[in-house]
Amino acid sequence: MDGPSVLAALTQQLLVAAGSIGLDAEALAAEAGIAPELRADPDARVPLAAHFRLWELLSVRPIGLALGTRIGMLGLGVIGYAMQHGATVGEAIAWQRRYASVVHPDVIPALEHRGDRAVFVQHVPPPFTRLREPVECQASAMVAAMRGLTATEIAAVFIAFPMPRPADPSRQEQFFACPIAWAAPALEIAFDASLLSRPLPRSDPQLFGYLARRAEELRAALPDDSTWSARVRREIGTVLSTGEPRIADIAKRFAVSERTLSRRLEGEDVTFASLLDDARRERALFLIEDTRLSGGELAFLLGYSEPTAFFRAFKRWTGETPGAYRATSHERVPSAR
Repeated sequence: MDGPSVLAALTQQLLVAAGSIGLDAEALAAEAGIAPELRADPDARVPLAAHFRLWELLSVRPIGLALGTRIGMLGLGVIGYAMQHGATVGEAIAWQRRYASVVHPDVIPALEHRGDRAVFVQHVPPPFTRLREPVECQASAMVAAMRGLTATEIAAVFIAFPMPRPADPSRQEQFFACPIAWAAPALEIAFDASLLSRPLPRSDPQLFGYLARRAEELRAALPDDSTWSARVRREIGTVLSTGEPRIADIAKRFAVSERTLSRRLEGEDVTFASLLDDARRERALFLIEDTRLSGGELAFLLGYSEPTAFFRAFKRWTGETPGAYRATSHERVPSAR
């Protein structure tokens, strides 16, 4: 499959969760353009555009918290099943991070140690930041996953949401029963750090080994991510969520100098500038279909410092202005279909 995709188990469990609260899962899948065969195989890949379209359909209702509670680790497919049979919570989380690409890197949060807190941090990709429900679903799913791992009613000690405070936050406050911050740079969910050393009640080395081998097979089947250009492309996609990617910053992520990174990219007949341009083009064509985003908002989400730079780039990519491209979008096949 060409283009970004997510593990089908994630989309499947989202549809199952939607059905469990009374929505028509079959109709949702059809409208989002999710083929029946993709729903039958949890190890298949669903186009990211179709998965996002499903979230657009679901986000007309305040159901994110309820969906996340029902999904928990089930949406991680074989990754989630393997985690339950590891040795400790900390080891399970570390293993999950190593196999993030199997689900989708933007779905798996990073773990930061801050004193007596273990904080899960996720920079939500731009298409999802304007939808409250998938972000709230991620937060409640993380809490549900920790409860599933430990078989106890663990609660978060702090949550930060990367979206404005709602007029009435009582629904979120009652659900999580912990302090909540709003308009944060990223989604953050904190637990007591002692949680990480807790042994898992379902620990089974033999079963974990079997499931881990299956996870490795799925990772090996993904497009090659071992080249420098592939790795840099992935990092650019991550940084685009928070600002303008710069080669010096990307080089630091790989613990190499800017000159070394440039030389290694040149060895693969690409440049940082070309990779950045490709990443922006791909994301622009994905975001442009959302008519609620202004030109200035699109420029910001693509890491441009000013809208005019975005308009020039878009005309170069498509031969049309963003407005003209949108006006003829009905003539093109929708990306989620």
